[in-house]
Formats: sequence, structure tokens, C-alpha cells
Amino acid sequence: MMRQDYILRLIAELRQFVAAMLGTGDPARAGEALHAVLHAQERLFQRPPAEFLGLTIDEQVALLGRAESPAAAVEKVITYAATLKLAAEVYDATNRDALAASSRQLALGALLTAAQRWPESGTDFLDPINRLKGQLPDELLNPTVRELLEQYRPKEPGQTG
Repeated sequence: MMRQDYILRLIAELRQFVAAMLGTGDPARAGEALHAVLHAQERLFQRPPAEFLGLTIDEQVALLGRAESPAAAVEKVITYAATLKLAAEVYDATNRDALAASSRQLALGALLTAAQRWPESGTDFLDPINRLKGQLPDELLNPTVRELLEQYRPKEPGQTG
């Protein structure tokens, strides 16, 4: 519980920092916001960006879950998706629409991959997945994410098997 509170606080602080940087309208500040997001991702993966940015989404999710309990792994993936959504906000603010859509799609792919990997997580992924689906037109989804979305069947609370 303490770890979850820490991560939620960290994301809230990162969200505030990104909003403050973007609120200035200064492109250099947007760069600072992206750097802060990348630093948060580096802390999540516990390795330099060069070691995780080139991995497939499945490999990234596996890396986040390595040596973690399923609950902790799910928490890390949801946090990673939150950092990707923040990066998308920075890209939106700097009129880099393709990068914004790509960041959101990567976040959606991470959540869907994790939901498949840890189906016992129930509805932990439901809200973040639904929010991202609403921000991404179906025609822009790459085939892998589209397929993951078609396979996604969230369990209802208390549902087993």
C-alpha cells in the first residue's frame, strides 16, 4: 500500500510539473517536461532509456514485471502508461500530433499486453484502457494494438476463471 501511495504521488507530481512547464508556452520548457517524463520511465525500468526504448511492447511489459509480484507488475505498467500519456500531452502542446498518437497507442498496447499477461488483475486496467480508446480513432490503431484490443475481455469484480 505504501508503494502504491508513493507511485500515485510521484505521478501526481509529474503531472503537475508537466502542466506547469506546458503552461509557460515556452518550447524549451516542453523539452524539460519530456525529460522529466523520460526520467520517470528510467526509474520505473531501473535502467537507461537506451535499454528499454528499443524493446517491443511485450518485452517492455515483461521487463517491468520481472522479479515483481503480479500486483506490483500491474502497478508498474499502469504507471508506465501514465507517463506515456503525459508525453502525449507534451507532444500535443508542441503540435506533434503523430508523436502524441504514438505515445497514446504505446500506452494502450502496454495496458492491453499486461491485461493479457496478468488476467487475474480484473478491472485494474479497465478505466485506463477505456480512456485511451476514447482518445485514439480505430483507424489509427496499428494491427498489433487492434488485435490486442479485440482480444481484451476484462473480468468483472469477483469473477474467476
